[in-house]
Amino acid sequence: MERETIFTHFNKSRFFEGEEIWFKTYIYNNNYQIPFESTTNIYVSIFNESGNIITSKLIYASKGYANGNFLIEEKFTPGIYFVKTSTNWMKNFKEDLSHVQMIEIIGDRQEDNVNLVSESKYDLQFLPEGGHIVEDVNNTIGFKLLNNKGNGVAIKEGTVFDENKNIITTFKSNQFGLGKFSLNAKASTNYSVSISLATSEIITRPIGIIEKKGVSFKAAVTNNDNVIIALETNNFTIRDLIGKSYYLLVHRGGQIIKLKIDFVENQLKYFLRLKKPELLPGINILTLVNENYKPVAERLVFNNLKTPIKEIMVEGIETQKDSSTVKLRTNINTEINPSFSVSVLPASNESYNSQSTIMTSFLLTPYINGNIENPYYYFSNNDHKTLYDLDLLLLNQGWSRYNWDDIFKAPLSVNYVFETGFVIKGSLNSYKQKAGDLIVLSSSENQIHESGIIENSTFTFENLFFADDTSINFSLKNKNGKLTKPFVYANIFPKSINDNLQNLSAYKKSILEIQQIDETGNNLNLNFKLTELLDTIVFKVRPKDEIPKNKPLISMHGAKYINLVEFDFQNEPIVSIIRKNGFDVVTTFDNVFIKTRRIVPGNSVPSVYIDNMPLFDDFKTLLNLRVLDLEDMYISRMPNPGDSPAGTIKIFTRNGQGLSTIGDDYQTIDNLFGFSIPKEYYQPNYINTTSNTFLKFGTIHWIPNLTPNDEGELTFKVPNYGSDNVKIYIEGMSAEGYLWSKVESINLKK
Repeated sequence: MERETIFTHFNKSRFFEGEEIWFKTYIYNNNYQIPFESTTNIYVSIFNESGNIITSKLIYASKGYANGNFLIEEKFTPGIYFVKTSTNWMKNFKEDLSHVQMIEIIGDRQEDNVNLVSESKYDLQFLPEGGHIVEDVNNTIGFKLLNNKGNGVAIKEGTVFDENKNIITTFKSNQFGLGKFSLNAKASTNYSVSISLATSEIITRPIGIIEKKGVSFKAAVTNNDNVIIALETNNFTIRDLIGKSYYLLVHRGGQIIKLKIDFVENQLKYFLRLKKPELLPGINILTLVNENYKPVAERLVFNNLKTPIKEIMVEGIETQKDSSTVKLRTNINTEINPSFSVSVLPASNESYNSQSTIMTSFLLTPYINGNIENPYYYFSNNDHKTLYDLDLLLLNQGWSRYNWDDIFKAPLSVNYVFETGFVIKGSLNSYKQKAGDLIVLSSSENQIHESGIIENSTFTFENLFFADDTSINFSLKNKNGKLTKPFVYANIFPKSINDNLQNLSAYKKSILEIQQIDETGNNLNLNFKLTELLDTIVFKVRPKDEIPKNKPLISMHGAKYINLVEFDFQNEPIVSIIRKNGFDVVTTFDNVFIKTRRIVPGNSVPSVYIDNMPLFDDFKTLLNLRVLDLEDMYISRMPNPGDSPAGTIKIFTRNGQGLSTIGDDYQTIDNLFGFSIPKEYYQPNYINTTSNTFLKFGTIHWIPNLTPNDEGELTFKVPNYGSDNVKIYIEGMSAEGYLWSKVESINLKK
């Protein structure tokens, strides 16, 4: 039962009513550190502060990627919301690996909704390495100090005292309130800690229980190729351990290394040396188990020598009149074909507050409990301080999020299926089985045309993919190919989105105090809507006689558009139009044969569609078809993905009514629940791109699917607005499982 892990990259996290939330989702297999390519059904839901669902979508994922958008409509009142990305399969596991991002809709908030915490409260936690403080051994005790919003608070100075106020040791924390100190403790002594903050506040807490028996467990990740494991026990314990074997398990996702530890008389300290090249890439879970394989201590370490992390950097900028071209380069060879998402915002923006990155989501979050503050920090450098702070983060997590009792005492069962598209299970009413009968499922909107076997008046179609609010047709086909209208009762799975937001209290819900200043220096105090930031959006369109009423579901390379409604010769056969546009067409009394005039590898017959439904090389439908029966036509002589190398022809009937000869042969199901089709990114028309409002909350660009050229370069254009300084947020993944995450400030004029 392999688990999916999800990360969703948003273009920003603060929005106005009328803007779009743009996002891209990445799906990962943590066991093998590669994309989870079999996942197709991604559920994206938005919840309010109370955990009530506001809106949701089902989006289609391919090869580990998906993208989409939400329009911020009037039902989104100003306030805090949570966007959850998940799958149906994830519901089988107690450990929630869905992705949740907090966003804010900017505007007026009612006074009773604003609950800023005025009282200063802190949570000081002690987390002994391995999970226990053992008497008469050199224990390492991790600590973290959090404020009421869940953020770390730096400790200026800390002191450990015994019960007689004797100073045992001193310490301080890093910038995230994390740190550690050593303590050789006595079970009969009470120890306490006093810390002072930069605000001159003093906090005093007792240290936890000292155990008379046990084994301390420490891990040190060195700067070279080693991880040193130190075990230490006391004279009370060693007598019970002599002749017994403990084991150190180095594991993650079913991959495991097992090391035996034999305790001997008069030896209280034991050391093991692990070589990083022999460990798993990234996180390794170190679990100490006794002779009965009961876990007694655990520690997470990160193997920085072997990781899927790759680098990306800005290589150059070319400035034109209305836009600038940004060129990025990765440190991989050109055979790798990654996919990136890029958000471009003003350099001084206050609208991007991601609680995770693709690296923390895939390499850290699946194994630890709690939030990771400043997720970009831990993989920004590979220097000693960053690696030390990463190890402090893991030390202060204690045991991994996978609970051993849950694993052994409550084996997993499949209560939620792994969804791949849609499944239709149906039955035929008043039907008598005949040899050779088939049930035909078709949908011109979704390019579906499949035949199914009928057994005991029932049938099943699996792995179907159709868009939201479209329709499907059923027809009964006998052995001679004749179609008749059946009476079908059908169930379609999944039927809808039924989601909830678990552990709502675990997510940060702080309301940020934002003061916006307009051009005259007046405090806007959030009392404005999008209309004060955005002008009326005006789309540039072609002249009326060139506007296609119908469009292919999948875009076509090099397609020529023909408006058949405005065509001068309405009685002309459609095969004549095809012949005039680069294809050889031969007609007989009962069929039509089409071939390309170009030399192409493989099939020389083009792919032909009517109302997005393929004809499967049987073109007799075109025989008596005339221009007056049709509305739009697209002809491409170039190869298109999934179609013939000879080209593609797509024809649309008038008003989308289809061909008159098939209407009575089908039973139709309308308004399907299906995949939401993402919009193509569009740029809001801002009134003033030099205003403080725009510089804080405006959007410059969003590129959801950026791939490199043959030289490994990634290029994209950025509109030139009033500010030359922009900040780009980059997330990416390759089919090999390589990961990229970067924040870069650039000047478009340099």
